[in-house]
Amino acid sequence: MKINKHLLVLFAASLFIFGCKKDSVTAPDGKMGITENAITGKVNSKTELYAVSNNGKGFQHEWKLDGKVVSTAYNFAFTPTTAGTYIVDYKGYNEAGSFTYQYTITVPVPVVAATPTSSKFISKVFEYAPAPGQHINNASLGSPEQAQKLVGSTANMVSLGGFGGYIIFGFDHSVVNQTGADLAIYGNPFGPPYAFAEPGIVMVSQDKNGNGLPDDEWFELAGSEYAKATTIKNYEITYTNPKAAANVAWTDNQGNSGFVNNSAKRINFYPLFASNQEKITFKGTLLPSTLNNTGIVSNAAFDWGYTDSYSTGDDYKTNLYNSFDISWAVDATGKKVTLNTVDFVKVYTAQNVNAGILGEISTDVKGATDLNIK
Repeated sequence: MKINKHLLVLFAASLFIFGCKKDSVTAPDGKMGITENAITGKVNSKTELYAVSNNGKGFQHEWKLDGKVVSTAYNFAFTPTTAGTYIVDYKGYNEAGSFTYQYTITVPVPVVAATPTSSKFISKVFEYAPAPGQHINNASLGSPEQAQKLVGSTANMVSLGGFGGYIIFGFDHSVVNQTGADLAIYGNPFGPPYAFAEPGIVMVSQDKNGNGLPDDEWFELAGSEYAKATTIKNYEITYTNPKAAANVAWTDNQGNSGFVNNSAKRINFYPLFASNQEKITFKGTLLPSTLNNTGIVSNAAFDWGYTDSYSTGDDYKTNLYNSFDISWAVDATGKKVTLNTVDFVKVYTAQNVNAGILGEISTDVKGATDLNIK
């Protein structure tokens, strides 16, 4: 009995001690190394976020980036790879409680500022990917070497071929979205009485990931026809290489088919420098035909917002170029977006039209300038 009493006393004492120890655990007493909730970051640069204890007692950690757990250490090295707004949530916790903190980190688009020595002309052609056409594979109008001659000049010309054929270029600085027109793009349209336009759509992009390459989201500069029922969004066309000097067959996602007419049969109209020598597909916004083949063949210009178009809306007759405002930019859903600067420009042929003896409608580009640099 004495032994049992002693055991009971020891058991009661141990329960008391255990209970006291458990009750002595308190919620984390910590603080953040950076106390501002709103932080400005930089693409590809590290911002060190961390939590510390005020009383020397440890606790557990959890960091979430846009809702996903990214670290369970006391710190998190936030290194954004692209511009945007990010939410970082922190939780410090133990069995007795927790404390939380939230950061809103804004990472602006990298900007290459213009300097007194910056050029207003194209500084680099990133890609030339024409669709089949009568001038493609012609060294002086439809070759990669000719496309490179647009650098630093508006005196040379390159053809983009039929619908979807494109060229991508940039400047030695970011083009700033200022009041009014920001970009001038040169083509070779004809005005009345022998009006002949070969309209091209212009798209722009920002170097959001800071790698100097046009691999970020593209935005269309919505021209006068963008919202009209006759304009087809998300149009897609596929050309098949005839592997000969012959007509180039095409099919589209509207259930249509046809060919790029190669009546002269001099050379293959399919781009022989394309990476895919079997088929090539282009996507974009299709503008309606403005062809009139009664009498003298003509292809009328649209009012404004397209290149290689003798437009009245941007006074092509006086300027001898088509002008573009970055403020016209819309995303893939048609929603208007605000771009303070752009770094890359894409131009593509926007009509799928066979002009008979004059061949396919194919946008021509002679160069471009930043209108903010005089």
